[in-house]
Amino acid sequence: MLWGCGILAHAADHGVVLLYHHIDDSTPPATSVTPQQFRAHLDYLDSEGFTVLRLSAMLGALARGEPVPNNAVAITFDDAYPSVYTTATPELVARGMPFTVFIATNDIDGGNATYMTWAQLRSLDRTFADFGAHSLSHGHLLERRRGESEAQWRERAEEEIGASASRIETALDTQVESFAYPYGEYDEALVELVAAAGLYGLAQQSGAIGADVPLQQVPRFPMAGGYDDLDRLVTAVRSRPLPITSPQIRANAVLGAAPTTLEIATAPGPYRAAALACYGAGVQLSTSMTGATWIIDLPPLKPGRNKINCTAPSKQAAGEYFWYSHLWTVIDEDGRWLTR
Repeated sequence: MLWGCGILAHAADHGVVLLYHHIDDSTPPATSVTPQQFRAHLDYLDSEGFTVLRLSAMLGALARGEPVPNNAVAITFDDAYPSVYTTATPELVARGMPFTVFIATNDIDGGNATYMTWAQLRSLDRTFADFGAHSLSHGHLLERRRGESEAQWRERAEEEIGASASRIETALDTQVESFAYPYGEYDEALVELVAAAGLYGLAQQSGAIGADVPLQQVPRFPMAGGYDDLDRLVTAVRSRPLPITSPQIRANAVLGAAPTTLEIATAPGPYRAAALACYGAGVQLSTSMTGATWIIDLPPLKPGRNKINCTAPSKQAAGEYFWYSHLWTVIDEDGRWLTR
C-alpha cells in the first residue's frame, strides 16, 4: 500500500476524505461504524487498488496543483475516541494506511474518560498517525455569547483555533496543519480565521476535493450508522468534485429570514449536467438552469444545521458522480441557535 505523496504513472486531480468518529458497536449509531464494517471498508480500499494518503500529503499536492495518485483517499477521525486507539489503529497499521485524528484539547487535558489520553495519543506510531486541531472546547463556534461583541467573538474563536493547535503541538511534539470545524459548522468569518492561522479547514459536508475546492472548506464523507454500508463507501470513494465557480463560501450562518433558493454556477466537465439532481431533508429538490447557473429550490431551513447535496453522473464511468454540498446554520439575531 502506497501512502506517500509521490507522483505515480496513473495520477488524478482529485481525492476523497473519509470521516469517522467511533469504531464501536456499543456507541451511538449516528456517530459510529462497527468494527466489522470498518474492516470491510479497509478491505475494500485495499483490494480495489485505492491509495490511502496522509491528509497533509493530499491537501498539499492539490494546493500546489500537483497530481495525486489515482483513487486517492485520506482517512480521518474526529474527537479522539478510545476505539480509534483500541480498534481502528491496529487495523490501519496492519494495512499500512495512514490516518489523522482531530483533537478537542480541553476534555483530554481534563482527563475525560470518554476520550483518549495524551499518553495514548503519544504512543500512536507516527509512521501512520497525524494529528489535527478540533478546537479547545468542541463548542458551536458560530454561536455568540450573550452581550459578546463581534470583536470579542473573533478573539474567542481565534483562541479556540490557535490555542488548540498549539496545545497539540506541545503535547505530541508534532506540527498541526489542519483544523476540523466542530460539528462541521462554519461560515465566511471562521474560514478567514482558519486561513489566517495557516491551517487547512475540514468540514463535514459530503464531496470530493479538487483544485476548485477551497482548502479551508474541505469536504469529507461522514461514515456512520445508516450511511456506512459498502455501497455508500463505494459511492463516496468513487466521487469527483463538481466544478463550482460560485459560491466561493460553501456554508452560511443565517440570521433572520432563511433563503428559499441557492444558485450555483458550474464549469464544464465530463459530467452529465442535464442529469444533475439535488437533495435536502430527504427529498429531491426542484432545479432549473439559466446558462451555466443552477437555481435550486430549498426545503424550509430548520434551526441548526441544514445541508443539501447535488450530484451529476459522470460521462466516463458508470456509478461515478460529481458531487457538491452546501451547508446553512440557522441562528437568531443574538447569534444563538433558534432552539435555545
